[in-house]
Amino acid sequence: MNTQWFRHDNAAANGSFDQWWDRYGEWFDSQDQLSSGESGIQRLHTPDGQVLYSKRQINHFHHDLVHPFGEPTILHEMRALQALAELGIRVPKVVFSAARKTETEWQALLVTESLDGFRSLEDWYAEPVSLDLRQQMIQQLANTIGRMHRAGWEHGRLYPKNIFVKVSGEREKKVEVALLGLAKSSHRLTAYSASKHDYEQFKQHRKPMPDEDWKAFAAAYRDVMESDYVR
Repeated sequence: MNTQWFRHDNAAANGSFDQWWDRYGEWFDSQDQLSSGESGIQRLHTPDGQVLYSKRQINHFHHDLVHPFGEPTILHEMRALQALAELGIRVPKVVFSAARKTETEWQALLVTESLDGFRSLEDWYAEPVSLDLRQQMIQQLANTIGRMHRAGWEHGRLYPKNIFVKVSGEREKKVEVALLGLAKSSHRLTAYSASKHDYEQFKQHRKPMPDEDWKAFAAAYRDVMESDYVR
């Protein structure tokens, strides 16, 4: 089979494309038949008990000014994950990422580690949360999104289901925030252009975040965006 290859720098150290393509687990996110191709996510379990998530796509493309004719969406998402990780933003760690063109189709894989201990913002708000933890989460969320926007990155799908929260510690609780769902991300020329769409999108789809928490987030986010340093 003739193929063209594009892959994550560390892919070779973590197995071959065929090894990962031939591994199957339970569908975590249903396989969608889209006009742009097929896309779905499976949950994999390694022999040592680790949980991985494998995004599998066929003929699924991302279009932008650099790639007007499209490139495999997974390669675009992988670069966004790398860029945000370099900014110190918590995102899933990439285990394997590659795409290949066969004689009939484009196949692409993105395998990432699970975010152990994290829950989506939707699930986090589904249970009672103390005022202190809510305030910590709001500040960490403002810091995280502000850092991303100030670097020119637009998330593209800034919904509560793509924002994950973890609370650790026994006596002194610490809140961490992570971001997922970067397939629609874009790198913009300015922080303002990166912020505009995300901010309005999150504002519109922020539920179940209470109005008082949204107002606190908006104020903290504004402070981060206007500060002389990135927190």
